[in-house]
Amino acid sequence: MKVELRADTVELSGYVNAVERRSELLPKAKGRDAPGDFREVIRQGAFADSLRRNPKVDFKLNHSRVLPDSIELEEDNIGLYACAQVTDEEIISLARAGKLKGWSFGMNPIESSYKQASDGTYERDISKLDMFEVSILTHRPAYPATSVELRDGRVIEYRDSEITPEELEQINQYTLNDMKAEDLFTFSVILCDNEIDRDGERFSVAALEKLAELYVGKTGIFDHDPKGSNQSARIYDCSVVTDVSRTTAAGEPLTQLRAKAYMARTSSNADLITEISAGIKKEVSVSCSVSRIICSICGADHRNVPCEHIKGNYYDGKRCHSILEEPTDAYEWSFVAVPAQKGAGVTKICSESEQEEKDKAIIAAKSREIEILKMKGRKNYESESTY
Repeated sequence: MKVELRADTVELSGYVNAVERRSELLPKAKGRDAPGDFREVIRQGAFADSLRRNPKVDFKLNHSRVLPDSIELEEDNIGLYACAQVTDEEIISLARAGKLKGWSFGMNPIESSYKQASDGTYERDISKLDMFEVSILTHRPAYPATSVELRDGRVIEYRDSEITPEELEQINQYTLNDMKAEDLFTFSVILCDNEIDRDGERFSVAALEKLAELYVGKTGIFDHDPKGSNQSARIYDCSVVTDVSRTTAAGEPLTQLRAKAYMARTSSNADLITEISAGIKKEVSVSCSVSRIICSICGADHRNVPCEHIKGNYYDGKRCHSILEEPTDAYEWSFVAVPAQKGAGVTKICSESEQEEKDKAIIAAKSREIEILKMKGRKNYESESTY
């Protein structure tokens, strides 16, 4: 089960059951007419058939309390997949405490049979069933947990269609002429997170939240080269998502900065869209500035007060690293070959002279954007984006 916390909701997703796989050993009392303790196998198509006949399935906590939120269920080639946006306060509290353990389901077998295994237990084969409820559990589920995690690549989803009217309105804030959904390609990307990167640095959660504000409207380029021909996409929405089921090396719940980006479909970027869809172009890196770089051991700000601690060394069992705090600007995000963060990346400012040259190029690019936006009457963008 994947558990992602947002401000006032928790998103739950994962496989309730992987078909064609055996459950844990169940007691005889759990099975109708079971000759002894048994393991259970649900056959491919049984859930899809049940959902066709009865699409209304209760959503519960521990097979008891019915939850007020809806749940989406679908059987694919792996098994029964569930996704739910939950606003129930008890579920959110359990998620924050890390007490949600998995999924379960309630059903009545229609077509099933038992056979004895070599160890003396039995196996129940179910080819047809009536499913009447799916539950979130705070205890170990009967079936081994099955979950599809994010891939190492940072582009995590692309869509050839299904751009909502709300998203189209967001996108058209940045276009000279209003675009239609069929003229656009959109994809989701993880820009960065609070994991310690290859340089021994990480963002704080507060820094990620600030970057979520700063990155909306920013352009995606290649290899941090801001020339106009390298501009490929633009971010139209950004959010911070916490996955309490995963923990960073610093002992915090994994928190990611996720963005939605769009591209206009043209003959010149058809190959790029294909490469994104195929997972070839997927690693990204962000370029931004922060005002504080904090030692994880003593709390000294390396911008002002150097300390004796060395990144990568251990002090009283704790690995020293730097914490990036208080972002002041987000310059751009880039498709790269090898990002600084594992599977993503962060480009930090190395020297004032290097950054000054980059700033000049970025300001020139922004000036061109502002002139276009002025033509469409977007004065707010100018006041927010100029230096």
